[in-house]
Amino acid sequence: MKTNDVNKILIVSLCNDFSKEVGNVLSQTLGMMFCDIDDLFEYELIDKDKIQQISSKEYMRERERKVMRHFASFENVVGVVGFEEFVNNTNVLQQRTLVVFVNLPKSYVEERGKTIDVIAYQDRNREIEAKVDAVVSVRKVDTKFVCEKILDVLRKTL
Repeated sequence: MKTNDVNKILIVSLCNDFSKEVGNVLSQTLGMMFCDIDDLFEYELIDKDKIQQISSKEYMRERERKVMRHFASFENVVGVVGFEEFVNNTNVLQQRTLVVFVNLPKSYVEERGKTIDVIAYQDRNREIEAKVDAVVSVRKVDTKFVCEKILDVLRKTL
């Protein structure tokens, strides 16, 4: 990836709440806007659970793609996204997006993540790693520490 013209950073991890914390701090540090793509998705659908009950999987995937295309049109933004939406829509992201995977310890995901992420921890990590520009593996799950590691990645790539 040619990173000298990056105008978006997308953070992915197996714990959305932690990704949101990191994304918020990182966006403030860099003077960028913050965007939770899952919130955009829910706003697009209003009642996501109800829509899932009455619509097809294809409809849901198309709505996800629409939201990801919307995010891809943003500039000067740090975004966060969950596993499913990320792996289903990586082809929508533009070249000017630096995608960073925060690889959290399994014990942390067990405490705070979704059950499916715990069960499929290794497979999901591998799948994400294959689709991102940078991996930040951490043992210390501290927001400021992780932000510093991401900033190190940015410094090395710019």
